[in-house]
Amino acid sequence: MQPRPFTDNLIFYDTEFSSFDPYTGEILSVGMVKMNGDTFYCELAFEGKYSDWVKEHLLHTLTAPKISREEAKKSIADFVGDTKPYMMAYANQYDAIYTYKLFGGPETPFFWLPLDFASVLFALGYDPEVYMKNDYTYLAKELGVSIREGHTHNALDDAKFLRDVYLALLNSKN
Repeated sequence: MQPRPFTDNLIFYDTEFSSFDPYTGEILSVGMVKMNGDTFYCELAFEGKYSDWVKEHLLHTLTAPKISREEAKKSIADFVGDTKPYMMAYANQYDAIYTYKLFGGPETPFFWLPLDFASVLFALGYDPEVYMKNDYTYLAKELGVSIREGHTHNALDDAKFLRDVYLALLNSKN
């Protein structure tokens, strides 16, 4: 019998942020997908400085109306609900840190321990970077996940893709 995940109380999560430096950067967008496929996306107002990478690769993709940090916190909490789901992100270090910054500390609507999909891949015998190989398509193709055209670093698209790969990976291990 193959092991099953501890719980299905997961939200697949991705953020985009103004810089890889968590001391100066801020969260710019949040994408979430529940196990049942329900989705959430928001973009936050930001007046600060952006890293050169963000200016080149990300800013042109942020086209939704911007909301305040307070509106984002409320909207995220409303979507997440009160079940304290695990936050699952590909490399959760940045997503978790920027979410903690948004909420003013580790008290968020999520369970206190974020889950790192890269570590899941490692535990299953994959090189964790296989998820990113060939612009995020190698592992997905291996698992039969449909590939969306033009990976744009959109937080919601990335969260959806993470869920698709996770579910395909679970099904491949059964």
